[in-house]
This record gives sequence, C-alpha cells and structure tokens, in this order.
Amino acid sequence: MTKRFGSLFFRQVIRPSLRRPLLPALNVLCIAAGITVFLAVQIANRAALESFRNAVSLVAGRAHLEVRGDLPDSVLPRVAAIAGVKTATPIVEGIVTLPDEPGEYLRVLGIDPFTGSDLRVFELASPGGSSLDLEAWLREPLAVAAPVSRAERPITAVANGMTVTLTPAFVLKTDDALVQSDPRLVAMDIGWAQELLGRQGRLTSIQILLTDPLQAEVVAREIAKVVPQDVTVAPPKRRGAETEAMLAAFQLNLTALSLVSMVVGVFLIYNSLSATVVRRRVEIGILRANGASRVEVAALFLGEGLLAGILGTAIGILAASPLAAVLAAPVGQTVSALYALVSIERPSISPDQIALAFAVGISASLIAAWRPAAEAASSDPASILHPGAVMDSFRKRSRLWLPSGIAALALAVFFAWWSLNGGGSFLGFAAVGFLIGGFSLLVPSLVSLFATRIPWPGWLLRLAAQHLVRALHRNAVTIAALAVAAAMTVSVSVMIFSFRASVNSWIGRTLVADLFIAPAANEIVGLQSFVPAEALEWARRDARVSETATFREMPVRCDGRTVSLAIIEGRARGDLEFLRGVPDAAAEFLLPQHVVVSESYSTKHDTQPGDRLNIATPVGEREFVVAGVIKDFTRDSGLIMIDRRNFSPFWDDVRVHSLALKLNDAAQAGAVTAEFRKTFGGEFAIYTNAALRHRVMEIFDQTFAVTSVLRTISVIVAIAGVFLSLTALVVEREREIGVLRSIGASRAQVRGLVFAEAGMVGVLASVVGVACGAGMAMILTWVINKAFFGWTIELRYPLDVLASTPLWLVPAAIVAAWWPAVRAGRIPPAQAIRFE
Repeated sequence: MTKRFGSLFFRQVIRPSLRRPLLPALNVLCIAAGITVFLAVQIANRAALESFRNAVSLVAGRAHLEVRGDLPDSVLPRVAAIAGVKTATPIVEGIVTLPDEPGEYLRVLGIDPFTGSDLRVFELASPGGSSLDLEAWLREPLAVAAPVSRAERPITAVANGMTVTLTPAFVLKTDDALVQSDPRLVAMDIGWAQELLGRQGRLTSIQILLTDPLQAEVVAREIAKVVPQDVTVAPPKRRGAETEAMLAAFQLNLTALSLVSMVVGVFLIYNSLSATVVRRRVEIGILRANGASRVEVAALFLGEGLLAGILGTAIGILAASPLAAVLAAPVGQTVSALYALVSIERPSISPDQIALAFAVGISASLIAAWRPAAEAASSDPASILHPGAVMDSFRKRSRLWLPSGIAALALAVFFAWWSLNGGGSFLGFAAVGFLIGGFSLLVPSLVSLFATRIPWPGWLLRLAAQHLVRALHRNAVTIAALAVAAAMTVSVSVMIFSFRASVNSWIGRTLVADLFIAPAANEIVGLQSFVPAEALEWARRDARVSETATFREMPVRCDGRTVSLAIIEGRARGDLEFLRGVPDAAAEFLLPQHVVVSESYSTKHDTQPGDRLNIATPVGEREFVVAGVIKDFTRDSGLIMIDRRNFSPFWDDVRVHSLALKLNDAAQAGAVTAEFRKTFGGEFAIYTNAALRHRVMEIFDQTFAVTSVLRTISVIVAIAGVFLSLTALVVEREREIGVLRSIGASRAQVRGLVFAEAGMVGVLASVVGVACGAGMAMILTWVINKAFFGWTIELRYPLDVLASTPLWLVPAAIVAAWWPAVRAGRIPPAQAIRFE
C-alpha cells in the first residue's frame, strides 16, 4: 500500500466512518451476526464429535486394536495368547441414570486392575492421592473411581432397572494431555461392573496393545479366528470414523442453514456500501476529477469492506461461544437420539475455527463490496458533480436481470433433477443457491411492475411507489435480502410440517398397541437397558393382555459395515408399511433367513427387494434375502429388520429393549400399568398409545429446535437490513425531502412517506419470500432430504404459515422504518436545499 493510498484511505474511509458511524457499524454488525451463527454451529458440531472421540479414547486408551461386541469371558485368554499381542485387557461398558439429576447419566467402565495399565489414559488413586488400594477395590461391590467433581458424596443411580448407591471411594483422573477428563465417567472393578450392568460372564470389548503396531492387520486376522464371528476386530479409531460418517449429513445441513444468515448479511453489506458510495458521491467525483484512478477508487471501497469484515469477524468470534453454548443442548440431544451418546460440557473455539471464521467473514465482505466498489470506480465525475443528478447517477438498470433470473431458476430445476438422478447429493445445495439467486434477480422487474402498474390512490402512496423504483438499486437488494430470510423461514417450516405429518401418519399405522413399556433409562441414554425376562412372562400370562410384541436393536456387521439390526416379535406394535417388496412381502419376511430394510438403508446402500445381505452372526456369516423396503423414520442411517424367529437360530440372545401390549379392553391400561409398577418397580417408562405418540412428537420437535434458532436469527438480521436500507435512503434523499418540506409537506407526511415505502418493501418481500420458500421447500423435502437422509416425505404446505408471512413481515418492516422516518421528519428544509 502506497503512502498516497494510505492517506486517501484515512481521509475517505476512516475519518468519514468516525464522523458518521451508523452505516459502518451496521456493516460490521451484519458480518458479526453471520459469523456468530456460522461459527457457533461449527463449535457445537465439533464439540459433539469431540465428545464422542473422547469417550472412545477414554475406553480404548492407547490400544492398537479393539475386539468389540458381545463377548464371553472365555475369549480373553485366547486373544492374549496370540503372537504379537503384548497386552489384552477386558472392558465392560454401560450407562446408569441418575434419578436425583433428571436427564443426567454416568458412563460406567468396568476394568481389570491387573492388566492394561500400559493401555489406560487415566489413573486410579485413593482419595488422599496415594496409590490404589487393591483390596478395597476388589472388596466393595459398589465402590467406584469418580472424577474429583463427583468424589465428595454417594451417587444414587439406576442400573439395569435397579436403584443402587455408588460410593466414590477412589479418584479417577486422566494422565494424557490429548484426552479430556469426563465428569460423567466412573470406573469400577470389572467383576462388580458385570453384576451391576447385568452382563455376568460377558464383555463389551477387549483392548489390545501390540508388540509391533505395523503388524496390526496380520494380528487382527489371527484374532478373528478365535473370537465369535459377529464381533469387530479393528483399530478403535475405525469406530469413531464410522460414527463421524453418520454424523456428516446432519452437521452439513446445520452448516448450510447457518450460512443463510451470512448470505443475508452479504445482501445487506452490499446495500450499506452502495449507500456509502452514494453518500460520498461528491468526494468520489472530486477524486476522479483530480486524477485518482479507477483502481484507487475501487480499492478504497474494497478496503472499507475488508475492514468491516475483519472487525465484524472479530466481534462474531467473541459472540460465537455464548451462542454455541445455547445450541449445544439441542445439538447434543439430536446427536444422542439419532447417532451416538454424547455430552457437550463446555464447547470451546479452536484456532482453526478462528481462521475459518476470518476466511468466511473477509470473503463475504469482499464479495459484498465488489459491486459497490466497481460502481464507484466506473462513475462519471461530470455527472456526479452536476447538482440534482445524485440518485440517478448511481441507479443501474439492466435488461439482463429478468432473463438471468429465469435462467437461474431453470438451473435450479436442472440441478435438483440431476441430484435425484445420480448426480450427487451436494447438487441439492446448488439447486437452492440458484433458486435464491433466481428469485433475487426477478425482484427488480417485480418492483417495477408493482410500482407502475398499480393505480395507487393519493399523492403519498404514488410518491412512495415512485421512490421505490427510483431507488431500485437499493430497494431491490433490501427486498431480496428480506425475501431470502422469509423464504428460509417458510421453507424450513413447510419441510418440518411435512416431515411431522409424515411421521405422525407412519406412527399411526405402526404403533397400534395399547401400552408400551421400556426401561426409563433408555429415554435418556438410548437403547442401553433391557426389559426383565420375568416382566415379559408376566405380560404373556396376564388375562387382560391379548397380544404382546417385543423390540430389540443391536449393531451387526453387514457386507463389511456396521449397521443396526432391529429384532421384532409379535404384531401388537402394528404392521410394517411396505414401500417396495417381492410378491407378498409381508409373508416372505417371516420365511427363514429373510429380512426387510428401511427406506433410508435402501437409498444409502442401493438395496432392493430380492437382494442378498451377508450378515455376521455368532455362528458365522450368513446370507439373508431382502423381502422388501419399509417406511421407517427411527434413524437416518437406516436399519435391517428381522423377525425374532429368524434371529434366534443364529444369536443366543433373548433380551429385549421394549415391550408392547395389546389389551382386550383399552380402558384397563391404567390398572395394568399400576400392577406392572407394583410388581417390577417404578424405573420404567410406560406409555399409552396416545401418550407415546405425543412423546414421539416431542422428540421430533426437539430434533428441529436448532433450526428454529437459526432461522429466527436470519429473520432478525434481514429486518435490520430494512432499517439499514431506509436509513441510507433518507441520507440520499435529504435534498428531495427538503424540497418537499419547503413546498408544504408536514413532518408527519414525510414520516408517512417512509413508512409507506417500508410497507411496500415488506409486501414485496413477502410475495417473493413465500414463492421462493415454497420452491425451496420442494428442494429440501424431495432432493436434499432424500439425498442425505433417504426418507420420502409427503410435501404438504401449511396454509397458516404461508398466509401469516405477510402478517408479521410487513409490520416488522414498518417497525424497522421508525427511526429512519423520524430522522427524515427532522431534516431542516433550508439546510437540505443548500446541500448541493
């Protein structure tokens, strides 16, 4: 940067910004708002991943290999005897809930104190800091090693349906700088952990340290020969990679939603810098007349955009952490419900996220500043310095707007079609981008038609309509920005409404039992606890119960990948809803070695009726025939479903996660519930049919809580843009307002003129926003949802959402115009007329 340019930048950018800080401050705040939302989502997403990775690291420690599955104790000595295995230590994992802390849980880790000390990344010690008292460790059945934060008082917990009191007799602390401590992790002797969790004689995993890590593949093949054939032998990091792959689509969609605020911000910064160009028109003309090059003039405004980007990003980074703390809870709940149990304690920002924020913020600012800078550089000094030609000298009309908008909409349709026909899932986002761009390019033509073709009554409305067209260079951008925010609100609302209706219809057909019973812990930590076998027998003997049904879900290896296998028994839960299938698929499903797959599984893995799946079972890999594809909304990763009669020949496991009862008389539900609780205790979630449907919808709404926060922020940013735009227009029109006041217009009439223009902006933004939102909803529901999640959703438009959009958008635009209108009414006529 030359000394001359530095001097120009100070005089033409820094000093005017300090004198009139409103518009520059709004530029900075637009970038700050967009960066805050974008970065907060990144922080929450990463925190969820780090929570899962940390949980894997705390269990696996420094292991090179992990044998994971439902393992008998007898496997351990055979694994330890294999050549190349330096250390093999058994692990039992489980989750207990804390009734005194609703919604909270502890992760129980059963370990062998005699093996694996060179594997563990945490240390066990007595409360005073002395070495572990092995005699006490082995003697006390409910003694645990807890983090310092939980080491002061006994812990009441519910484990395997029983209420117990855990005693923090030892201290657990991590000794690895790469692994964070987990306040929800406690450790105990593996034998007592098996008793506590109901896993007598069974292990969750075996962690292995190798003599030579480079021989991991060779040793893994040898281990696979001596363990049950349905378990996984792989590096622990593979488990994390598979879960992260499942999370990718969810987190990508959150990131895309967060960027909408940034897109709206770019519109508004463009508008603000365009206003700056107009306000400094005389200085630009004088600079150009005195020899300043076009490059220098353009650089001044690009520099202003760069400065706004740097300051806005810095503010956004500071504000991102508090917002991330707000988003952490709904993100954590959604990830735990759909993918893996995570606990986001204190989300924090990392250096690479700060660098990403600066890259996004500065890039967005420069993109927004490019057109105003080019406009200033190409302006004609003679025209600018001619009094009375102020606004017209900067007004740009283009005949290309309308055809460009139509072309962009056509490209949106093309990319949506291409995405659905094998072109790639990311093309759906391209379709959304072209859709937004297309409707934005149509705005100028719509404004012209709106202002010139409607016979407006009264001079005030006619003049407001003329102002709308005369300031098209600014109003079109304001309307487009507000319309994009409204379109996001409309499209997400339509998508959620359609999704909700589809889920509601699905559960209406598949959940028909009168009572549903499951361990209460499963609502907090997922499918971790089982219904006692005696409870199932009790239900089958009860004369009031006409039918019973059970459900179990477990991970299995299928064709080299880990998938969810759902085991069902009985028809009390309801019938499967087939979307595709072999002839008489419902009957085929019950035949030996037949399964069905969910629609999302079919979409992700291109699995069709009649295909064959190779599933690892304890007795070896077996081939199962796909009888059909069913509708299922339980998880976007998809699942394979099998009847219990086809499951039992290969898996020696009778445990179930939930129980459904069909009663002879539904009115007896209360009596059956009371007797069940009296017999088996109160640590069960028991729902009637109606209550379960309500609970499912509650969970559904929690899943979309994050999107509600993001779209609200986008709308607030866009409404702030109305304030910004009208403030800039008042600055531009000071001379014109002065003329109106001098020929008799009152302050109230001037304020009414600004309010009328704001109302027209709101009406046009509503029309464009609803139309764009309706189209965006199609892409979200039929293209992006299908590509990333694999579900078919019946698109439904809630008329109340569409009809109510103008009812809140127009008043919001008018409220945003209050201060600009007041400012316009206070302009002194004599001073304004002398302006030129």
